[in-house]
Amino acid sequence: MIAKALKYKKITLLFFIMLVFVGFFSLATLKKRENPEITTSVALVKTIYPGASPEKVEQLVTKPLEEAIKEMQHIEKIESTSEVNVSLITVELVPDVDYKKAWDTLRQKVQAARSKLPADAYQSEVDDDLVKTAAQIVHLVIDRPEDMEKLRPVADNWKEQLRTISGVSDVQIAGLPDKEMKVILDKKKLEGFGLPWGVVLQSLTNTHDRIPIGDVKKDNQRIYVQLTGEWKSASDLADTVIFRSPEQGPSVKLKDVAEVKMGTKKVNEQVFYNGKPSVDIVINAEKGVDVPSLQQRIDEETAGLKAQLPSDVAMVSLFTQKESVDKLFSQLSKELIIGMVVVILVCSLGLRLNTAVVVSLAIPISIAIGFLPVMMTLIDLNQITIAALVIVLGILVDDAIVVNDNIERRLQLGDRPYDAALKGSREVGISILTATLATAAAFFPLFFLEGNIGDFVRPIPVVISLTLAASMIMSLTIVPIYRQWSTERQLRRNKSTDYGKPPGLLGGALERLSVFYEKQIRRLLKKPVLTGMTALIIGTSSYGLLPFLGVEYFPSAERSEFLVDVEMPVDSYYEQTVDTMKNLSAWAEQQEGVRAVSAYTGRTAPRFYYSENVSYGTRLGQLFVSLDESKAHTKELVPKWRKQLGQMFPNAGIIIRELEQGVPVGAPIAVRISGSDLLELTSLSQQVQDKLRSIPGAVNVKDDVGAPMPTSDLQLDKDKAQFYGVTEKDLSASMRLATEGVKATDIQIGNKLIDVTLYSEDENVSRYEALEDVLVPSQTGMLYPVKEFVNFERNQMVNAIQHRNLTKTITVKSYADGRLASDIQNDLTKAIKDIHLPDGYKIEYGGEDQERNAAFISIGKLSIIVMLLIYTVIAMQFYSLSTPVLILSTVYLALGGALIGLFVTGAPIGFMALMGLISLSGIVVRNGIVLIEFIEDARKEGVALYDAIAESGRARLRPILLTSAVAIGGMLPMAIMGGSMWRSMAVCIISGLIFSTLLTLIVVPTMYLKLAEWRDRRQKRRAELETTYELGGSQ
Repeated sequence: MIAKALKYKKITLLFFIMLVFVGFFSLATLKKRENPEITTSVALVKTIYPGASPEKVEQLVTKPLEEAIKEMQHIEKIESTSEVNVSLITVELVPDVDYKKAWDTLRQKVQAARSKLPADAYQSEVDDDLVKTAAQIVHLVIDRPEDMEKLRPVADNWKEQLRTISGVSDVQIAGLPDKEMKVILDKKKLEGFGLPWGVVLQSLTNTHDRIPIGDVKKDNQRIYVQLTGEWKSASDLADTVIFRSPEQGPSVKLKDVAEVKMGTKKVNEQVFYNGKPSVDIVINAEKGVDVPSLQQRIDEETAGLKAQLPSDVAMVSLFTQKESVDKLFSQLSKELIIGMVVVILVCSLGLRLNTAVVVSLAIPISIAIGFLPVMMTLIDLNQITIAALVIVLGILVDDAIVVNDNIERRLQLGDRPYDAALKGSREVGISILTATLATAAAFFPLFFLEGNIGDFVRPIPVVISLTLAASMIMSLTIVPIYRQWSTERQLRRNKSTDYGKPPGLLGGALERLSVFYEKQIRRLLKKPVLTGMTALIIGTSSYGLLPFLGVEYFPSAERSEFLVDVEMPVDSYYEQTVDTMKNLSAWAEQQEGVRAVSAYTGRTAPRFYYSENVSYGTRLGQLFVSLDESKAHTKELVPKWRKQLGQMFPNAGIIIRELEQGVPVGAPIAVRISGSDLLELTSLSQQVQDKLRSIPGAVNVKDDVGAPMPTSDLQLDKDKAQFYGVTEKDLSASMRLATEGVKATDIQIGNKLIDVTLYSEDENVSRYEALEDVLVPSQTGMLYPVKEFVNFERNQMVNAIQHRNLTKTITVKSYADGRLASDIQNDLTKAIKDIHLPDGYKIEYGGEDQERNAAFISIGKLSIIVMLLIYTVIAMQFYSLSTPVLILSTVYLALGGALIGLFVTGAPIGFMALMGLISLSGIVVRNGIVLIEFIEDARKEGVALYDAIAESGRARLRPILLTSAVAIGGMLPMAIMGGSMWRSMAVCIISGLIFSTLLTLIVVPTMYLKLAEWRDRRQKRRAELETTYELGGSQ
């Protein structure tokens, strides 16, 4: 291949120019997003059971559904929450299954279980799109709360217009209650007609209960038959006849016994921006869309819509994914460019300037060509893709440096330019191929990581493997072509090639260092065992630092936004949540560095970040705090606010947290307690919480059940009820009518289907004392107050019942402040050992500990595969089983150096640090491979063992130092300027390279000497045995 490339230089160059052009075009057209797209393996099954307690929801809804769902295949876990009125079941599948098929099966199982659920339970909803993330969130802000209804037509118009944009999956509105047709019954008028309210309910339900009629034929035409006369307005509904006497007397219409009007449902969620009421327009992006181009289309549409807004309505953009993408790409691109400049500068230290530029061209050329097949893998441009480029940045020029250095050596030996280019490339071609395969082998197993973590890191092995392959091809073609052309050009111009002078700004110093190294290695070779063992002991001692290193799965995201989660006590009502959130928002707006505050009541913010999820509940609230980074930073404010808000709002559960990076884990510290009895679980949970609260750094300790909820139990006197002719169904329905209202049917107005809901005369009862005066119809048509046959008894019930894999489970959660979560977890593990667990009960650890351990175990298994792959590649090149062990010893030394780097910088061991260690495994073997190949080539030419080792070490010192320096230089910007996500990985690679390079130059030559001597003795004995055998046979 090399000879053909040199022979047909113009065609080769033209081919590369075309590839580079197409490659950069492909790179420019790749879709951009902040993070890799993660395939969801989780679905949510939601079932409403109105008026049911958590115990009833658990027994009558959750359990039947769980039993049906567990029959599915490929289930990782089933978790459920049974609360008042609702059952929530989360189903998680094992990685890498056919999710679409599995979710279809889930829907079938849920539907099949419908017959086992109560008749008045709503139809179960299955949501398998839980990772939908907003491209933009827009606030429509108005000054006065009483004018909120003015925002409805505006929000509806925005929704209709924005959903037509290409790349938008859907548009949601948050902060506006749904419209509702209210039927407010007049009990006196009902009494006057002698009608119980149930007649109204039944009449409305039956009147609107229609079924499709079908079609008929006439005159060779098909005619659809449909029933007209549907309600289209409040007046239509009011004119509905609800009762006619058997004697066909005067009919009673709805308007005769009730007021019918359009209104809104009970407000249970609101949005405020800097204290003003607002409505959210949440614009969700389709999967795989290019974020910047989508945002441009959204901006064009919103510009026109904004111009049409009423004067008292303002538009504020709370969040755009494009801002995060632009900021991220700006930072990482800056690191990439600085890294390239550093690489060129480092190359110029040991190479001629023109050669250094050509060698450095390996970076853009390899990236361009490598990204051609990247497009086919459906990988987009995100922070992981860019990070992969930064990782590989310093490695891309390694092959070019090695080829160029060997061509330089051949020229110094007197070869003609063509021969020097051909021989110099061929001599190192196999070792370059082996080194490239070994490096790719180190990353390739990451491609097979399963689950969300696999989706997250998969761009790394793809990008690195493809760009390395492109670098190798470029180095074995473009570099020799250029060196032949430049040398012949100098000779034609009768210019001195000056190959006796070492190239580069530090060429002389590197040459003197090479001479010094040769002298020292000759001395060390006289005591190879002592030298090698000393180096190995030094490397091994660094592993003693492991117990002193912290452990962290992923660091927090370094962003200008953070969240304040609020959970009110179980006995609080929605208005108290609103008051607390308003006070909290007003305080936050006054704090230095705060740019804007969005307050959500009755829910959390829409899903704007890939690791966040949306929660609902009248006791829930959340602040979305955006900072002016020129005045304040999240890292500074979060711990400060944590102390202040805990004292200011002691009755509210407040969690202040930064956004998570990597795979979401929720609360970093989580302890699961499982068993059969809820009271025993509650007792154990309290013991664990007490232990956890006593540990320094543990904050916001709570469990997922909470305090008991106050209830009022209605004790029905059955004798009195029978006497009055009142049934339990009549009682519960009447109480529901008085408190929440009862849905009768629905009405279509325009293109919207609106609920028709019956209410008592006062619309609803909010005071406890008024419950006893609620009127209940009897079988005779008379109305009786509840107090006549019901005793009210104050009581308590469990707030929620949690299951994990069909077993009752309580999870104790906590966040970390000022300490690593792993350190708090270790303290907690020791502290709860003295908690007595009854038979059948168990404690497990979740949160960051569970996710981290699972990921680390997967990486540990893959590391074994990495070593086996590298071993196999090296064994195939050298046709030896012992040489790979020698070369892999450099990996052992590099890992020790990485631990030293983490210890010195105070960085914890986390997932990205492990990525750095895996990167090292592939990078450091390159030097050992090239060095040993040179030694063995020299021995094949008849050079004595000692001389072969010493001379090869001298010949390879400069390229080894240059390639290591280039790799280190490429990672320096990430180590210095990079965010917390990547810093530990860069530190691992840099410190590991420094440590392994220094020790490799000692360990590999000395250990090779002993290995070669052992081989020689073995071959000598084998030859002697063969000679003896031949002599014996001839006799």
